[in-house]
Amino acid sequence: MRHILFIEDDEVTGYIVNEHLTTAGFCVHLAKTVHEAKIRFKEGSMDIIIMDLTLPDGNGFDLAQEFRKKSDCPPIVFMTSRTDITDIRKGFETGGHDYIKKPVDLEELVIRIKRILGDYTNYKDQGRQIGKYRFNPTTQTLEYNGEYVILSRLQAAVLSELSARIGTVVPKELLLNKYWDGATYFTSRNLDSVIVKLRERFKQDSTVHFLALKKEGYRLVIF
Repeated sequence: MRHILFIEDDEVTGYIVNEHLTTAGFCVHLAKTVHEAKIRFKEGSMDIIIMDLTLPDGNGFDLAQEFRKKSDCPPIVFMTSRTDITDIRKGFETGGHDYIKKPVDLEELVIRIKRILGDYTNYKDQGRQIGKYRFNPTTQTLEYNGEYVILSRLQAAVLSELSARIGTVVPKELLLNKYWDGATYFTSRNLDSVIVKLRERFKQDSTVHFLALKKEGYRLVIF
């Protein structure tokens, strides 16, 4: 059985995530403070650490750096409501294996944990090369030059559809019906906004283009 050190001070989040991970077959060791986390860490070998950043008696980044000084430190995942890009970057620079934004989808959390623990042997094959970028639909991460960005759910969903059909038009109605529950003026504008944000994500590679075709849909092309 896999052992998880789960560091979370919020009572509701701690209970819900603990119950779900336990049901999924993990042994969860819950700590609500930095002090408790250090005690749990010393009690036994953990397979993975999931931690919040803001704790009553300390900072998750500092705690992660302290843990990583140990030779037996397992992979660390940050799970937090802090979504600023500087925090995300610091999370990976601190040695985090993943950075998950709250509120978290519990099934997605299990998938990410299993991926990190190597339970998905084909994980590396799930990455898609898009120009100079590499996109992983499972973890919803976009990597460029060694730096990672976690996409929003809708950005990752649309990019997954387009990158699976590079050079082919993906109908707008297909995307709206699949991810927005139908086409309206507001959902259409929201989808257009996602495309604009994806263009911004890929701005470092001038060969990657997201084309909007009037009355047809969108096409991802690389040239």
